[in-house]
Amino acid sequence: MNEDNVPSYFKYWGKTSKEGSFHLLPYHCLDVAAVGKIQLDNNPFLVESFKNISGIEKKELKNIVIFFLALHDLGKFAESFQQLVPILRNRLWPGDKILKTNYSVRHDNLGYVLWNNKGGLEQHFQTKGFGLASGYKPAGKSVFRNVLKPWVQTVTGHHGQPPKSRVGTSKIRIKDHFRAHDVESAISFVTECFIFFNPDFDSMLRECQSECPRKNYKHASWLMAGFSVLCDWLGSDREIFHPCSQRMPLDQYWTDHAIPGARQAVFQSGILPAETAPEKKFDGLFPKIKHRTPLQMKCCELPMAGTPQLLILEDVTGAGKTEAAIMLAHRLLAGGQGQGIYLGLPTMATANAMYERMVESYRCLYREGSRPSMVLSHGARHLSEIFQKSFLMAQPSDKADNEKKDETTSAECNRWLADHRKKALLADLGVGTIDQALLGVLPARHQSLRLFGLANKVLILDEVHAYDAYTGELLNRLIEFQAGLGGSVILLSATLAKAQRQKLIDAFLQPLTGAPQVIEKEAYPLLTHTMAGHLSEMPIQTRPAVERRVHARFLHSEDQVVEKIREAVEKGQCVCWIRNTVTDARDAWQLISDCKWMADDRLHLFHSRYALHDRLSIEKEVMRLFGSGSTHPIRQSRVLVATQVVEQSLDLDFDVLVSDLAPIDLLIQRAGRLKRHLRNAQGDPLPFDSADQRSAPILYVLSPQITDEPADDWYKSIFPKACYVYPHTGILWLTSQILNRNQGWKMPDDARELIEYVYGGEEEIPVALQALSGEAEGEEIGKSDMARFNALKWKKGYAQGEKWHDDAVFPTRTGEETHTAYLARWESNRLLPWVAHGDYPWDLSSLNVSKEKMNRLSSDKAPGLSEALVRLLEQTERFNEFSFILPLSLSADGQWQATVEDINSKEIKVAYCGKKGLIS
Repeated sequence: MNEDNVPSYFKYWGKTSKEGSFHLLPYHCLDVAAVGKIQLDNNPFLVESFKNISGIEKKELKNIVIFFLALHDLGKFAESFQQLVPILRNRLWPGDKILKTNYSVRHDNLGYVLWNNKGGLEQHFQTKGFGLASGYKPAGKSVFRNVLKPWVQTVTGHHGQPPKSRVGTSKIRIKDHFRAHDVESAISFVTECFIFFNPDFDSMLRECQSECPRKNYKHASWLMAGFSVLCDWLGSDREIFHPCSQRMPLDQYWTDHAIPGARQAVFQSGILPAETAPEKKFDGLFPKIKHRTPLQMKCCELPMAGTPQLLILEDVTGAGKTEAAIMLAHRLLAGGQGQGIYLGLPTMATANAMYERMVESYRCLYREGSRPSMVLSHGARHLSEIFQKSFLMAQPSDKADNEKKDETTSAECNRWLADHRKKALLADLGVGTIDQALLGVLPARHQSLRLFGLANKVLILDEVHAYDAYTGELLNRLIEFQAGLGGSVILLSATLAKAQRQKLIDAFLQPLTGAPQVIEKEAYPLLTHTMAGHLSEMPIQTRPAVERRVHARFLHSEDQVVEKIREAVEKGQCVCWIRNTVTDARDAWQLISDCKWMADDRLHLFHSRYALHDRLSIEKEVMRLFGSGSTHPIRQSRVLVATQVVEQSLDLDFDVLVSDLAPIDLLIQRAGRLKRHLRNAQGDPLPFDSADQRSAPILYVLSPQITDEPADDWYKSIFPKACYVYPHTGILWLTSQILNRNQGWKMPDDARELIEYVYGGEEEIPVALQALSGEAEGEEIGKSDMARFNALKWKKGYAQGEKWHDDAVFPTRTGEETHTAYLARWESNRLLPWVAHGDYPWDLSSLNVSKEKMNRLSSDKAPGLSEALVRLLEQTERFNEFSFILPLSLSADGQWQATVEDINSKEIKVAYCGKKGLIS
């Protein structure tokens, strides 16, 4: 290239290396655009998604998207950015004095400022066009802005949040960050890109005379924002896109460097979806299941449409809802309604269990010979050995490699997809907590990447009844976004109130055209199927094995509970007492432990306040002792005292179950652990087609006295701590009333009646309880309002800059504020992790604690401890200055103890042991 004719945009660096080499800015911009092109060329589903949301025809779409991707780093033309490396700045602009300016505004914001603000590119191109002699005709200012602005905002916002054109109330001025020839160079580069990529803006400008396409572009901005982040990440891989400072025509670089590099980056990353399998029969997915449930049979036969669909599966525990949902998702994938699945679970434990289940069957969802990636997505996934073994360094290229891989692992995941939770939703199949998906509708950095990952997925969410008003409202917004992005949703629940089901349907239909759909049926079990213009509510039979009557009997003191447990132990039965708080569980465990008839080695305690290693070990032991495969010699006369940790998704089976009074839906969930599997009279497992030989199941409920005229402390008098866990006393009183009246329930016949009686709002709450119930309802309304305020708005598009705050953290759940405590043994002037083995000892030694009750360590520390803490924080990569280390010292009586201060600086003694957990 003749130096005299070198365009000025070649005088800007885009990437640098430690070795001193650099990559020219226009080349990096083309790298990212090329990554976008390779994905669009090899993923027709993605092109179709862009078309359906934006309304732009396929023949025009690719060039428009690629053109805007090339503009993503316009902000790097700024002098304030270029002078970050003075040597390069002087080399590229010899003799041009550096403008002393601070890099106070990030380049992503500067790119949008350069386009949007006075004297910027929008004003130039709106007035003068793109320098073409024919074809492009300048449009009116408002039309021009409405067409191009949403696209520019998404690509310049490629660092995870929308760009800002203001600092506080002041507009960012172009001249404060760009020299005049910086602006001219950017204009020259954009013009060259316009000529090279030839995007058809004329049709867009004509269509945008009406309101509809403008809305479409805002909606498409959600997809484009995530796509921009992904393309920038892949296009910034320095091992593939090597630094290039040699000047050459853009078309030559595009052909010789950008496209080959992009092809390698895209295929190596595993980002292209695996090919889904054609529709199979149920036994093709689940060959081990010999007898389908009625729900599963219905899901095999249900007519499926070619549009986004919402399916709500309500059935009793044990009805095979998960397999039914997977079957529906498979049929949607086979019908071209998605390329993958994300299963969102309430907890990390349930996500781990689901991941292990899916390992056996997920490949059946994809065409034979394909290499789908499956990711586990939650904060502690690195502790899962099965997941860690699934990593692929690169996609094997020959049969021998494939065969070798199949011998060493039963699940696979490309390492690039697995190295960060933000990428996890990009995998073909994801299993994780619902929180990872909910972050996609909150103004959290890189939320758009999460939404992009969900856009081609069938979203399956389990236990949707289990969330409070805050998380429930975020769930509604997630469903709205998923429908708007063209995705389908499958929701599972054993107990769902009619009003809640209506809200879920309303949320799904919100971004779709068509009239609202009003539900009518109250049958149970029920399959609800809705899409734009269609609603079907289908009553379903449940399988005979889970049709049963559960008797309810009330106990009114802990002594009565202990006596009932003694009777069961003497009969050789296994028992679980589910308590509503950790303190109550620990006290009950101690109460039973003090009884002479209780053998120490047959009494167990399980709650959430253990170090992670201890909790996982206890959970594994509980599953062994009380799981579906446990036999009479193992189960005999064992007692488990537990909290809500056994309430859902753990496949446990007890002969006798006692529960503290809790809301009716939770009692139904807890009763699902009572005589759950078929067993003989001694308690040994029986075959699937047998009849349970034990007596009829009885749920014992520890409750205040049943009365029509309760005092205002009716619940608190028996449960002084649990009243803060379940503050809506009216709900608890209604639960006691319906259970006392019916003396239990028959499943599935009575499920809807129980839920609607307690939650339907038709029953009157006694006057003495109305004040407390009103406060609880007010708190729930406040939580819903907070979620609506925090959540992003689908209709507004990605550019909701006012929502993002750099120092703000938007939670996916509410409740007591906690932080992670890392337990350490203070021995011989050394701090050692509580769990001293494994690859992640500090993670295994951690647990969440109340920030209010355990805010910081006491200022009165042992000699040398302060210095040891400083060294540990500095030398351990896992920690930062805010990490909370809890050093435990061995006391004279053999307890590991520490002293902490609460938020009011009050000292509190805490102790820890592997059997009882953390005691404060």
